[in-house]
Amino acid sequence: MELTDARVSTLTFRSGDAQLVGTLVLPLNVQAPPVALIIHGDGPMDRFAAHGYFPLINSLLDAGIGVFTWDKQGIGESTGHWLSQSMADRATEAVAALAQVRKQEGVAPEKVGFLGFSQGGWVIPRAASEGDPGFSVIIGGAVSWRRQGMYYTQVRLAEEGRSQAEIDAIVKEQYEKNDKVFGTANQAYSPHLFPGMDRAHFNFVQKNYNEEVTAAVKTMKGPVLAVWGDQDLNVNTAEDSSVYRKMFAGTRDRHVVVIPNATHSLLRAGLFNDQLVSQWPAWKEYAFMALGRHAYAPGSLELMSRWVKSSTSVR
Repeated sequence: MELTDARVSTLTFRSGDAQLVGTLVLPLNVQAPPVALIIHGDGPMDRFAAHGYFPLINSLLDAGIGVFTWDKQGIGESTGHWLSQSMADRATEAVAALAQVRKQEGVAPEKVGFLGFSQGGWVIPRAASEGDPGFSVIIGGAVSWRRQGMYYTQVRLAEEGRSQAEIDAIVKEQYEKNDKVFGTANQAYSPHLFPGMDRAHFNFVQKNYNEEVTAAVKTMKGPVLAVWGDQDLNVNTAEDSSVYRKMFAGTRDRHVVVIPNATHSLLRAGLFNDQLVSQWPAWKEYAFMALGRHAYAPGSLELMSRWVKSSTSVR
């Protein structure tokens, strides 16, 4: 996979003590295109998600939309460490990226916005409240960090074949343990309670465990599109999309869409519906590479491209 028909340049910006490095990709022969800043989900993500973003980026380029995406802190060429960041820290970083991209030649400042997956759903509402993006697209965003973690666990246990009684008991116990350990900021690192979780991950969860997005969503600036796949195994689509619908009620530039037969990342659920990409067998990796943008649920990429262009054409 590679980028096609694009002007590519490297941009550097700072956020706090960290220097972030990324790639600005602009479509050829398009004057002042919209530009989407990619806000990563969880994990040690490089700017192109190990080439996993290429189908998305090429689809956006073909629609006349540019992209800026950067290495997370401590990954690739960026300094710092992503596990040291709260969602508020990540939002501040996103606003710094927004400011840097807006300075670039050939970029219309009012057409630069955010597009993020999963954990990015806690980042974008904060960033769109601090800054003034041209648009925001949230894909597979959860409302509550705490509740999302439990939903993820429930689905995982069900996939393992556990009975409902077992699932209920395990989830209840885990809720109590998590609330006790992560619910307050001063709880000491407890490796005996969470074997396999190192201190950096422990501190990261503790820093973000109480994250809840509703207050930030209410103060977001600019148009917003919130999208979920109806087969999401990571986030409770029915519950979280309902919360967004209520918050967006009565607005003209804020929309909720649930894509049929789509995964957490809007891929085709019949082929790619696992909680983690790391769970994919080799044949799924090959299928994703071979299908490219067609790995996404039908209409999902087109929906986002049309909405971004429509939203930025009136600003």
